Amino acid sequence: MPAADSKRIALDWTKAHDVVPLERHLHDSMPHLVAAKKALANGSGKGSDFMGWVHFVEDHAPRVVNDAKNLAQRIASHSDALVVIGIGGSLLGTKAVYEALTHSFAMANPNQFQRRPVLLWAGHHVATDELSELLDVLDQYSPSLLVVSKSGTTTEPALAFRVLKQYLDDRFGARESASRIFAITDPESGTLLKLSQTHGYPTMQIPRNVGGRYSIFTAVGLLPLAVAGIDVNEFVEGARQARADTINEKNESLETNPALCYAAIRNSLYKEGYKVESLCHWTPKLRGIAEWWKQLFGESDAKGNTGLFPASVQFTTDLHSMGQYFQEGERHLFATHIRVLDESSLSRGAQKRKVRIPQPGLADGFDYLTGHNLEQIQSEAILGTSLAHADGGVPTLIWDIPEISAFWMGYWLYLNMFACGAGGLARGVNPFDQPGVEAYKVNMFALLGKPDMAEQSVQIRARLERGQRLRSIGLTQNR
Repeated sequence: MPAADSKRIALDWTKAHDVVPLERHLHDSMPHLVAAKKALANGSGKGSDFMGWVHFVEDHAPRVVNDAKNLAQRIASHSDALVVIGIGGSLLGTKAVYEALTHSFAMANPNQFQRRPVLLWAGHHVATDELSELLDVLDQYSPSLLVVSKSGTTTEPALAFRVLKQYLDDRFGARESASRIFAITDPESGTLLKLSQTHGYPTMQIPRNVGGRYSIFTAVGLLPLAVAGIDVNEFVEGARQARADTINEKNESLETNPALCYAAIRNSLYKEGYKVESLCHWTPKLRGIAEWWKQLFGESDAKGNTGLFPASVQFTTDLHSMGQYFQEGERHLFATHIRVLDESSLSRGAQKRKVRIPQPGLADGFDYLTGHNLEQIQSEAILGTSLAHADGGVPTLIWDIPEISAFWMGYWLYLNMFACGAGGLARGVNPFDQPGVEAYKVNMFALLGKPDMAEQSVQIRARLERGQRLRSIGLTQNR
């Protein structure tokens, strides 16, 4: 574990305060945040039946890590690819950490860049093209399936599982196919649990008191990450350290508790009229982290027609597409940057490398950067961008993360989960439910002809037909 006095995560909110004087607002909001922090620690208040994640990393994760590593060895003994089937919190966190901590081009040459089974993804869409192309890719591997769902009745993963199970049955036969299927699901009930018991699929548990978007430190994340060779002990240790630092009864200061500070800033800026928060990451390896973050805060904050809209951009890439909006667009957003202080590259999954700018004899005007590390150039780009945006009226925060490693990913993810929970409770909403997600499902099930929904189907189709009266159609006919 990194020494606490040598490496630390920090949240710099100087360029937010420069745009919107926040200090007084933040100190006024701290009693509400401290109360929310105590509610999370005690498991009380709104959504208390889904606060199990707060202490899971301390009380249960070490045991789950051992179980996950044992099952991972079994999977790796006969498979060089594991298809993780899930959606939302059942998949996003795992995918994010996997992409951050493995070689970006492992799929191009798994034998050289990846020592463990590769992870592939399914069940997070209903797109014909990608699922069909996944089946093509699986022919190159000896795959297993991991189905992640509390109930087993979520449409997208359920349909993907049907297709992929049939693929395994056709390729390996029903008996061996069953030995290649694993599940993470509710410990007591549900369709997936019953299927697993009937067919003999090994299972691990999603705790009943942990919601999907807060589940990355349960078997949901730990089993597939262990299969991929991620150091799950360090990943959990990072989260355990973040928990200890955050819930410490003596640590209720803006200056020493980044989770509470972040929650306070988000709530204060929202009250000041800022409606959008954009998470700005500076490496493609953190693209998945941004997707996880968007679900975490989107589902948790958006209650009663209130809440910040979470967006994300990848800089410097998006500075050439979205930079103009940040600089001169409507002043309703603020930016939160992730700066990795020691960014390096993975070679064959382990060796750290740096990239220095060479002197290739080109008259391109960039000789003054010869010998610079690329990470140094990126660091200056982050500072220059944050200053320019703040000058343009965009409140700007910067998360400083020591490095992209299992420990610091675990630490930062837990900090954000705690900030999300505390910020929601302080704002008076339940950050652990998502009632609005069900609305589209009712319409979709009715249109697909689900039994007992025939009447709703007729009504919905009538509404859709009436709704198609206003259309603009291109002049060119199909050829």
